[in-house]
Amino acid sequence: MPRAVSLRDRDERRLAIALVASFAATIAVAIGAAAVRSTWGTFVALAASVVVELMLSRRSNALAAAVQWAGAGPPARTALRLFPVVLLAGREFRPAVVIGTTAFAVVVVATSMAAEALRSVIARMRRLPLVSRNLDLGDFAVPELPPAWLTDSADADAGSAAIAALGLALAVSKSHSTGLAAFGLAVAFAVAASPVTVLGLHLSALMRAKLRARLTEAATTALETLAPEVLLYFDATPEELYQVRMWLDPIGRLGRSAAIVLRSYEVFDALTDTTLPIVCSPYNGTIASIPLPSRVVVLFPTHSGNNLSMLRRPETRSAFIGHGDSDKPDSVNPFARVYDEVWVAGALGRRRYEEAGVGVADGAIVEVGRPQVEGASRRPPKEPTIVYAPTWEGWGDDPHHSSLGQVGLQIIERLVDRSDVRVRYRPHPLTGRRDPRLRAAHRRIVALVGQVPPDEPLATTLAGASGLIGDVSSVINEFLPYDRPYAVPDTRGLGSAGFVARFPSAAAAFVIGPDLDRLDAFVAAALGGPDPTSTIRGDLLEVALGDPSTGQQRFADAVGRLLRAP
Repeated sequence: MPRAVSLRDRDERRLAIALVASFAATIAVAIGAAAVRSTWGTFVALAASVVVELMLSRRSNALAAAVQWAGAGPPARTALRLFPVVLLAGREFRPAVVIGTTAFAVVVVATSMAAEALRSVIARMRRLPLVSRNLDLGDFAVPELPPAWLTDSADADAGSAAIAALGLALAVSKSHSTGLAAFGLAVAFAVAASPVTVLGLHLSALMRAKLRARLTEAATTALETLAPEVLLYFDATPEELYQVRMWLDPIGRLGRSAAIVLRSYEVFDALTDTTLPIVCSPYNGTIASIPLPSRVVVLFPTHSGNNLSMLRRPETRSAFIGHGDSDKPDSVNPFARVYDEVWVAGALGRRRYEEAGVGVADGAIVEVGRPQVEGASRRPPKEPTIVYAPTWEGWGDDPHHSSLGQVGLQIIERLVDRSDVRVRYRPHPLTGRRDPRLRAAHRRIVALVGQVPPDEPLATTLAGASGLIGDVSSVINEFLPYDRPYAVPDTRGLGSAGFVARFPSAAAAFVIGPDLDRLDAFVAAALGGPDPTSTIRGDLLEVALGDPSTGQQRFADAVGRLLRAP
């Protein structure tokens, strides 16, 4: 399949535009060559158009889709390529050859249109209402796809162009042999018709397989057998999968039958690093009808309108578990009122909802700790290391949501000038998604110090940090169990007291002002020097997360209690 490349990159856009212009130029040259009776000039230009299109299809799926939307799909491009064939035949040959070449062109375009129609029908039939992984569906299986050069319309179109060139080479050969031309066109037609034949046979096999009926039966049987007590429900993008991954281990250690419910095929394809059963469907009706036990706890790490298709089911007892406690405004979203319970890490989370006044009843808030930080060691790393882990820009327009675009680069530059610490940069997975300034700062920092590998768990990064510089986010809370200094940039210039009053999770932090004051004091503390924040961290840990050693047990107890709730 064509490789997807982001068109946000300027160089990629320029290259894609150049390829489109090159494709148009090759067709123009082929028409011009045919007009002046240049057989091999026409042939070479058509061959070049095939090469350019294959390059284009592999540079950008988005651009190929835009070309399709503009009405220049494979049949149209095939017709463009065949026009010089007919033109050249008309300039060179007797009527019989012209008629045969024209008929060949019409048939090839017709087969290209038929193949496109078959691909569309096959894609719809193979787009099942539900897919699964790590779930025993018995003998249910989807028939294998035909070869990629038939199912990929870009490759198939390029193949049709090559067939047209073959017909051209024979039809306008210098032998002027009508018989040879007829034989060449017949061979070319047989090859051109092969995609339609193979795709038609595959469609017939799909119709005989009765996939939807058999899948419904197999999935129903599998889920009834599994009888999950706990479901982790997620509706977001692949870039946000970190919100699910942080809960995989705690759920796997519950000792209960559990499964994951996803709403995006892209997320399903990306989430391969778990043995938990996964069910995925983008259709609300399918989610509303999958078989469930008479009582099941559904855990939601993120808010989404599609959560309602599960929330409305009478078998469910729901809890919003989030993807980390923090002082961000999103941590007290009014949407939380739709769940039976809202699980927070500690008293600080409960206080946020109380002060926000968003309508979440105090009785619905449950403090369950943070099972992800269980086992955090207070032993400092062997190599003095400072980790900078800013958050992303968020969905709002607050320029101070992240320190990355404000002082991030300056912090890194100050740190790398030192010879006594190792510097690591751990960006948020969504960094630069909305704000080009953060994207630019991110790239400059990566050029200086690289970044933490995306597949390295957060706990590993934090365990290896002598000190952490982070924004107002769950990361600074999850660093508390390690009992090491942390710092938070105050890009608003509120001052230490004002900043802590607004963001209580920074109470034990070195608050770094816009001019980076206290940065050196923080680094000194991280390296074992004077640390005036050490006496505060224990008290803050108690209200933010509770006892880290009991997080998994408190999480398991909350699941069990909700299962037994009336």
